[in-house]
Amino acid sequence: MKLAFFWTWEFSKNILKWVLDIGKNINIHLVVSQPDKPVGRDKNIIETPIKKFSIDNNIEVLQPVKLKNNEDFFEKLKSLDLDFIVVVAYGKIIPKEILDIPKYGCINIHWSILPKYRWASPIQECLKNWDKLTWLTIMYMSEWMDEWDILKIEEIDVDNVDKTSDIFNKFEKIGPKILLDTLNWIVDWKIKWIPQDDSKSTYCKKIEKEDWLVNFKNETSFEIYNKFRAYYNWPWIYTFFEWKKLNLEEISIADNTSESRKTGQVIKLENKQIWVICADNKIILIERLKLEWKKSISSIDFINGNKSFINTIL
Repeated sequence: MKLAFFWTWEFSKNILKWVLDIGKNINIHLVVSQPDKPVGRDKNIIETPIKKFSIDNNIEVLQPVKLKNNEDFFEKLKSLDLDFIVVVAYGKIIPKEILDIPKYGCINIHWSILPKYRWASPIQECLKNWDKLTWLTIMYMSEWMDEWDILKIEEIDVDNVDKTSDIFNKFEKIGPKILLDTLNWIVDWKIKWIPQDDSKSTYCKKIEKEDWLVNFKNETSFEIYNKFRAYYNWPWIYTFFEWKKLNLEEISIADNTSESRKTGQVIKLENKQIWVICADNKIILIERLKLEWKKSISSIDFINGNKSFINTIL
């Protein structure tokens, strides 16, 4: 079975590793990744995780800047005589010229029970909404994003403390086998695809910078903690301190409430815990943070170097 993969994220690399390990009849002809991008303060060009892994495993990698009207790229794909193209977290719209190339079609792995949470950020939306379940959906691709027929859905439990990285880890354990089983079922005509019910569709947008900004004066402790779970590790929730961006890298909800303090006030307790009062008068406990252009440190170390943080209103 001849495949090309359109993948970019670290998670994609981990899925590909599993596919190589268990896919006995799989021949990966090509990996397509987004172009390498500058990262950090110094704007150093960093290879995408999937590119480095593919090169290390002698798989050809292409990184087209654009897909639409890219005739040279279309011809390259046609020359491979592909059975499938598999798309996972690629980050670009796949044009019809590419969708029509593989013999059995283009397959997408999506992180929700479609048609719920179509588009860009289904896992983050799931966590922000305190959902107790999520799903892995394998579907055919069309020109309309996340709207075509479903091939397989697998249910996954979401624990109260699960973060985005935890959900991805759960997907990694089941995703490769389900994907390979689905591809084999398609080739053997042993699977029935199911049209989506558009009347039940919901959508989640591309993540914007204001989405992970925390507002202690207007948001409850529950809302802030769920936002923390959703944006954990990337891009991190943040607030501002002395006009600088301050990432909140580890937080939890305290059992306490505080009626006598101002909303958004930072408090240091005798046991050295750092609290912030939320809109519901409940407490967020800050355990680790990172000031813009500085290293990640514990909240106590941060307080030792930034005394004015105490009693600040965030």
